[in-house]
Amino acid sequence: PVFVAGRINQPQEAEAILAAGRADVCGMTRALIADPEMPAKAQAGLVDDIRACIGCNQACIGHFHKGLPVSCIQHPETGRELVYGTVTPAATRKRVMVVGGGPAGMKAAVTAAKRGHEVTLWDASPQLGGQALLAQLLPGRAEFGGIVTNLTRELERAQVRVRRGVQVTAEVVAEEAPEAVILATGALPRLPELPTDGEIGIVSAWDFLQGRAKPGAHVVVADWRCDWIGPGLALRLAREGHRVTLAVAGTHAGEVLPLYVRDTLASEMQRAGITVRPYMRLYGTAGDTVFLQHTASGDAVEVEGVATVIAALGHTPRDDLSETIHAMGIPVRMAGDCLAPRTAEEAVYEGLKAGWAV
Repeated sequence: PVFVAGRINQPQEAEAILAAGRADVCGMTRALIADPEMPAKAQAGLVDDIRACIGCNQACIGHFHKGLPVSCIQHPETGRELVYGTVTPAATRKRVMVVGGGPAGMKAAVTAAKRGHEVTLWDASPQLGGQALLAQLLPGRAEFGGIVTNLTRELERAQVRVRRGVQVTAEVVAEEAPEAVILATGALPRLPELPTDGEIGIVSAWDFLQGRAKPGAHVVVADWRCDWIGPGLALRLAREGHRVTLAVAGTHAGEVLPLYVRDTLASEMQRAGITVRPYMRLYGTAGDTVFLQHTASGDAVEVEGVATVIAALGHTPRDDLSETIHAMGIPVRMAGDCLAPRTAEEAVYEGLKAGWAV
């Protein structure tokens, strides 16, 4: 018998391999971590309801290599079945208002609705997804948009009402008069005050990815978090013909990523001719020179001939409503980056907990 495994994440893919006689058995490990009900859904013909793995490796193999229990950023119930494996109906049905349509808010809305609440999800943007819509624009990350596709389908199945393109204010909350509110309003790019004469454009990663900024010939990407964003920006810029210097604050690019992901990015950046400078923080600019500071020695480092700096320096929580809603006497919970900017894994997990708690 011949077994085959690796990125077979839909039953129709496995069926095609078996039907062609290319293997006798298909192993679908991550696919089942993301959706343990996949075989049953496939057997029932509910293939559109399958939560497809997006191949991020963060909470599955990434957790394994850290000695942590295996889970899934899309389905944090995996590995936590004793607590969240069976949905517990709410004692009292409530009108629940979820503000913010990123992964945290979507998961919170789905969870609350499954428990029997009447849930409406509100988002200021015309499209749900939050920062996942930006993540999918980076090289090698197109599949990450699947988290939005999967959660959107779950919203439909849970019969959550969705209001897009509406900026929720205190007046909107008062008019809706919910019995509980979950805030998942996300974060905004962090752009610290820097000494600069303005000759070099300093823009956020969001500005670049959303097409609001056009970088020049030589770009410095300042990467504080050492995650996907800095290397992803660097690779996209290099492939578009820019000369790129990636200045990372940690010991190496992708320091916080699963090792398979990090090593793949390192090889791609080497082949793309990207200069990676570790132990660097952005200090300021003057003329066409970017000034960095070595985080261990404190020494100054200069990068000359630069046209643009793209800042991937973390995010600032966005919360304009929690205190006001609390003052209204309405129970309010928060989830995701509005609490503290992190990754989609924490956002979805906190969305699950918030939806479970209302």
